[in-house]
Formats: sequence, structure tokens, C-alpha cells
Amino acid sequence: MSRSTTNRELRGHAERAALMLMFVIAGGTIGYHEIEGWPLFDSLYMTITTLATVGYGEVHPLGETGRAFTIALILLGVGNLAYAFAGTSHFFAAGGLQAYRRRAKMDRMLAALQGHTIVCGCGRLGTAILHELTAQGAPVVAIERSDEVVRRLADGPLAKTVPYVQGDAQADDVLVAAGIHRAHALVAALNDDASNVFVTLSARVLNPALVIYGKADDPATLTKLERAGANHTFSPSFVAGHRIANQIIRPAITELIGIATGKSALELAIEEVVVRRFGLPTGVRMSQTPLWGKTDLLVLAVKTHDGAVVFPPRPEQVLHPDDRIVVMGSPIRLADALAPG
Repeated sequence: MSRSTTNRELRGHAERAALMLMFVIAGGTIGYHEIEGWPLFDSLYMTITTLATVGYGEVHPLGETGRAFTIALILLGVGNLAYAFAGTSHFFAAGGLQAYRRRAKMDRMLAALQGHTIVCGCGRLGTAILHELTAQGAPVVAIERSDEVVRRLADGPLAKTVPYVQGDAQADDVLVAAGIHRAHALVAALNDDASNVFVTLSARVLNPALVIYGKADDPATLTKLERAGANHTFSPSFVAGHRIANQIIRPAITELIGIATGKSALELAIEEVVVRRFGLPTGVRMSQTPLWGKTDLLVLAVKTHDGAVVFPPRPEQVLHPDDRIVVMGSPIRLADALAPG
């Protein structure tokens, strides 16, 4: 049984117990008022002391009918209290308080996210994407339906850095709970292609500006993902095959790309930066940016705001604030050069 299912059952138990207790208190108060003619406050006091079994005694002498009513009230009320106590004990024994605190913390993490990536499906591919994004310091949210996978997320190394939403990623309310209206990107990495197409359709409707990456095991589905609104599509088997073939034919180039985009003892990295980050005026030329003319930095390309890729960029190229510059160099020099202002 999943944590969410257990929590729903415990919450339902508590709600039923509270409703029954309110019914018994109201019934006892009205009963004493009608049978014995007591004031409502005295009737309420007698009901509470009877249910609590504290033995304070009767507030007024009871007739035979009142005593019979008191017996019924004790049997019904004590039984209800035992039911409520059993549910409370089960709540703590099942780790309900810990789960509640964890869920509250998760909700705070989700509410604070902005410009994050939503990963739908946390199988081997989705988990690998989560690990890589968190290693790069990128904000990310996971959506997963499987109870077993959710337990792995909650108890594993990603628990403190990756908030998750348990549910079907094809449901709009689940995507909204993951903050899709504030998200920057979404990865549809579910197990079947039809689900990924449906998630892409739903996500595109909810957030037209979202950058969507769609996975397809069948290469024929890639076109459907594009029609559904995916900005980028990929087939894991095709990507792996392409990478291995390139490593066989062009080992030096593949190794250089791996060094620049992954973890290596060699200090080299490739980054991209939006032009507006430098705080330069509109219409600035490439030669006027802090990246140009550095011996330890290499400007590789520019992706313009309208989607075109300029390679190699010229020093006289006029830049738009939304253009992105791709640059390669050591991580330290890149961090210094990409610092705003």
C-alpha cells in the first residue's frame, strides 16, 4: 500500500471518528435537555463528563429514563472514543506524522520552484535525467505513478533535492501540482509512446511557452510527438546507437565532447548564456561582449532569438537580448566571464 493511500485512509478514519463524536455529543446534549428538562449547558456538561468517564457525578438527579439514556450514551460514546483512539494509534504506528511532515516540506519546495524542469516518469532514463540535472544544480520536479518508484525517490539520495508528485502525468491536475505554469521545461519519459504523446499535448495546452522533450521507443512516434507540441524529440536506442557509432569512427571528437559536457579530470566545459545576462544595451556587437577575444575562452556559436544557429559567430554580429551564446573554456574562467554585470 502506498503512503498516499495510507494517508487517505487515515484521514478518512479521523474524519469519520470526529463526525461520530460530534453526533454523540450533540445527541447527548439534546437528549438530556428533552428527557430531563435541563438547561443546554448542564446537558452538554453531563454529556462530556459521561463520555470522558471521569466520574464527577450527576449535575442533577436522574430519572429512570435519564439513567437508561446515560447507559446508551456511555456504550455509544466509549465505543466511538475507542475507534478514534485506534485510528490515532495506527496513524503514529504507520509513520503518519513523519509522512505528513515530509509532504508539507515537499509542498513548500514545490511552491518555491520557478523555471524548473518537470520529469514525467522515473524509470532508468528518467532517474538518470534527474541525477544529471541535480548534479548541475538545475531545479527539477519528478512525476511518478508507481508506489515502488515513489518509495525509492522518497528514501533515496534524491530525496532532499528532488520534490515529487505522485500521480498520472497525463492528468492536468498532476501537471499543475508539479508547477507546470511556472516551469521552463518538461521531459516526457514515460514507458509507452502513447502516454508521452498525450502528456506532450496536455503540457503544451497548459503552458504554451514550455520547452518539451519527448521520448519515443518507436522512431515512428517522433513525428507524432512533434505534432503534439514537443520542441525536441529523441529515441533512446537511436541516441545510444549514434553515440557509439561516433565513438568508433571519431573517438577523439567524442572524447572531447564527453569531457566538455560531463565529468572529467580535465578542466573544460561548454556553457550557454543569454545576452541580456551581461546587462549590455540593445544592438551590442559580439566583439563588445566579455566573452570575445579571450585566449582561454572559445565562442563556438550563437543561437538567435528566432531559432537560427550562427556558426562560427563574427565579431560584427549584432546581438539580441534573447540570443544565446555558446562558449567553451575552463569552469573557473567561464564562471568569471559569465558573471552578470
